[in-house]
Amino acid sequence: MEEIIKTVKEFGIALVKKQHRFFQNEHIENSEHVAAIRRIADTAYTYIKQRGANLDKAKEVKKELINHGKNLFVMTWMKMLEGEEPLGEEDRQEAMETFDELLKENGR
Repeated sequence: MEEIIKTVKEFGIALVKKQHRFFQNEHIENSEHVAAIRRIADTAYTYIKQRGANLDKAKEVKKELINHGKNLFVMTWMKMLEGEEPLGEEDRQEAMETFDELLKENGR
């Protein structure tokens, strides 16, 4: 079972990275991007549960995938455009809150 969980997590991370590149290159809305991250994480969670894994393990993988997507989202948010002032902790907090709000909205 551990091998299945490891494989699903690795594959999920790869999908989140691919989704993030799409988000950056195609300039889709933040809400669409966060919804895609949630779908990837939810699918991994469901698959692991269906395979008979411990519910806590399935939740852990889901949380890791969402956190990975959130970290990429925040990193992109914090990148400065040429001529802009450096972004600070307040901006980082705003990025994290935006991701969390969109994730919450998508979960309804």
